[in-house]
Amino acid sequence: MNRTLAWKINWYRQSELEGAILLGRVVRQADEPVVIQQLVRHCADEARHAVLWQDTIERLELPTIRILRSYQFFYGRHGALPASVAEVLALTHIFEQRVWRQFERELAKPDTPPAMRNTLEMLLRDERGHLDWVSVWLAAHAEAGELLERYRRMDEVVYAELAPFEERLWDVPELGIEPSASQARGR
Repeated sequence: MNRTLAWKINWYRQSELEGAILLGRVVRQADEPVVIQQLVRHCADEARHAVLWQDTIERLELPTIRILRSYQFFYGRHGALPASVAEVLALTHIFEQRVWRQFERELAKPDTPPAMRNTLEMLLRDERGHLDWVSVWLAAHAEAGELLERYRRMDEVVYAELAPFEERLWDVPELGIEPSASQARGR
């Protein structure tokens, strides 16, 4: 097993799933029909992305690892608990930009397995649409600039905190739990 790859893909899966949950919850707060429609689609895409990562884990015959803390948890630890639709969309936009850069870096690595490469390419196509619709919505709201800057600064702090662990996510305190040997064999 490639431990680094297993942890990374499981981490991506969990982050997508938690993004879907956050977007699904914010639909209740939205009052613009177009925002409701976009949030529902975006939420569904994020859940589908989690499934694509799970499929990638299985195709690569990697263990499924229980991830206890996703990237979003670390945002929350630094005060990013968005309450309004505008806050959620600003945080989502900054996070999606980070995801875009991370996925581009993964694609640039010559040792990225083809199954992972295919998943990254599919997700990047969706991410472009997410970045576009959220950007358009934010541009029409006066408070967006301040929110984007706040979340951008927070993203830099979170990224700096996690970057040293990129190739050894299992060392991030309370991040996840590796499956036991019997669980890994029984997949």
